[in-house]
Amino acid sequence: MLYKCEEWESISGWHCGCLLDLGHDSNLWYLPARILDLTPAQFITFMIENYKPDHIYLNAEKCLFFYSWDKQEDMRKFKRFINAAARKKNFQI
Repeated sequence: MLYKCEEWESISGWHCGCLLDLGHDSNLWYLPARILDLTPAQFITFMIENYKPDHIYLNAEKCLFFYSWDKQEDMRKFKRFINAAARKKNFQI
């Protein structure tokens, strides 16, 4: 299956992630880093500098990184970008 982000809204804002196969970890936060050939640390910096999530939670000890946006339009900028990158690379999950 080709990696593809979907979007949803929660109490903490707008999120996007790959929901195609949650039983096999399709929504792991570091998959976009792999798509972009970035280390996890580089990906976190990339997200903060380029897509500016409004809400960020990082717990390095537990290997968790969550991010969301207050505005759907802001989230969709990243969603469109990562989906295009996954298609270009034909990133399969």
